[in-house]
Amino acid sequence: MKFSTTLPFLRDLSSPDPYRDTFELAQVAEDAGFDTITIGQHHFRQGDPSDPLTVLGSVATRTSRIRVATGILILPMHNPLLIAEQVATIDQLSGGRISLGVGTGWNPFEYEVLGVPFKERGARMEEALRVLRLLWEKEKVSFDGAFYQFPELTMFPRPIQRPGPPLIVAGDVPVAVDRAARLGDIWMCGPVVDLSYAKVLAAQYRQTCATLNRKPDWILRRYGWIKPTRKAVEDGALQHYVDGVLVHWRESSKDKDFRKLLDRLDQGETVSATEIAHNRLVWGSPDDAIAQIEGFRDELGADHIHISFGAGLHSVGQANTQFGSAAELAEMFRLFGREVISAFQ
Repeated sequence: MKFSTTLPFLRDLSSPDPYRDTFELAQVAEDAGFDTITIGQHHFRQGDPSDPLTVLGSVATRTSRIRVATGILILPMHNPLLIAEQVATIDQLSGGRISLGVGTGWNPFEYEVLGVPFKERGARMEEALRVLRLLWEKEKVSFDGAFYQFPELTMFPRPIQRPGPPLIVAGDVPVAVDRAARLGDIWMCGPVVDLSYAKVLAAQYRQTCATLNRKPDWILRRYGWIKPTRKAVEDGALQHYVDGVLVHWRESSKDKDFRKLLDRLDQGETVSATEIAHNRLVWGSPDDAIAQIEGFRDELGADHIHISFGAGLHSVGQANTQFGSAAELAEMFRLFGREVISAFQ
């Protein structure tokens, strides 16, 4: 069983070292035993990183074992030649520890401002993934696609990992899962997807991989909040955290089962925080987290769990959208590593 986590994006612009908390948490995650730390991306949203690769480069030089990854970078909005160069640079900086996590995103406004038609995002993603592999795997290559063209060239720097950094392709609809099986190395299932639907998508992914004679490798992502006792979570942060993530989930989630839950809330029904959190958050005590993860493994066959502690809050107008302080999150990382990760080793 592998465990990865989202690196909290915390900044104090009044400090001479504004990203100190973020970098220190990366070191805590490494010491706690996480396999990978990720940083996401959104443009024009105050609390989200717009340039995760620059941050990952800094994280890579402050860690020694843990893998670093985007989780996710909105690939169709970017020139894949530039992304290929940036990722290869970080691969060298990290000694071969970067993975590139990509997705199409969900916000048409980002595409509009950057001059990329939102309706082309799927086709651009397919072509960009092919460009990345071509540039990393071979030298003296050219490409003539619908969106990207270049004459014969060799990309530098060359990545350390061969044939190239792993490509994690995220998506929660069948076409995206098919894309992950065909063009990616790993599929990531998003944090709000209901487990019953995640089971359907995972079955599709495995079947497509079998048809292509490829080994299936996938990540189940969940949000999370743990404390030494379940009561400490129920009496403390759970309701506030769930209220916070609901705002973001409303704007970003397309999961049908989750939309049904939102319809119940909109009709005035009282839905408890524990029901909303069930199987969408890994929460409670370490024993609760272990039981939930065992359920993911037994029900879905999941063997790589990505937990975003305190993440998923609405980012518009907020300098930091991370729930919890740096000290609280550091202790959560340590607790999870000490009690949960160790239970699966």
